Amino acid sequence: MAMIISSLNRWVTKKNLSVKRSYGVGTIVQMEWGNNFSPELSYKHPAVIIEEWANTVLVIPTTSTLVKVSAAYHPIDNPSGKWYYRKVGAVEGFAHDCALILNNAKIMSKARIISVLGMIAGDVNDDNGVFREVRKTMIKNFFSKEWIEHQKLVQAFEQEKEKNKALQEAYDKLLEENKLLKSADNKETAEKNEKSEETN
Repeated sequence: MAMIISSLNRWVTKKNLSVKRSYGVGTIVQMEWGNNFSPELSYKHPAVIIEEWANTVLVIPTTSTLVKVSAAYHPIDNPSGKWYYRKVGAVEGFAHDCALILNNAKIMSKARIISVLGMIAGDVNDDNGVFREVRKTMIKNFFSKEWIEHQKLVQAFEQEKEKNKALQEAYDKLLEENKLLKSADNKETAEKNEKSEETN
């Protein structure tokens, strides 16, 4: 009842509030999720801001439920875990072990943000960091057809790069051969000129 009352109180006082503050992607915040249907999360839960606009954010909530944390994907601890749970902990910038629930991602009002808890570890622009990994996992699984098409384009681009590399190497080889031929031709011309001068 306390959680319900707290949630309703925040809704009554903040429902028309327009928050323009910039939090920044990768920020870990405490959010009020309100009353929701299962398996959606309700009430207060930490979340990571994945994208940000004027007064809304796209966030992924976290849970400390042991069953979900145990089932969550982790590149070292559990590489065969469920993709829609991503285990994170102190190394990734969180207070303790928990699971990001990717398939509970939502666009929400910034008025639902209660407090800032920290930042996800690492550079959010690093393709090898956890933040980019999570975003790519979302794209890969939420928009699988588009992801497949993108991968085909990436593969085709890499093949063209290899072809271009082979052509460049052949071109450089021809330039070197041409340089040697010119050098030999110039040498032959110089020798002829010397002989011609000696004869004269």
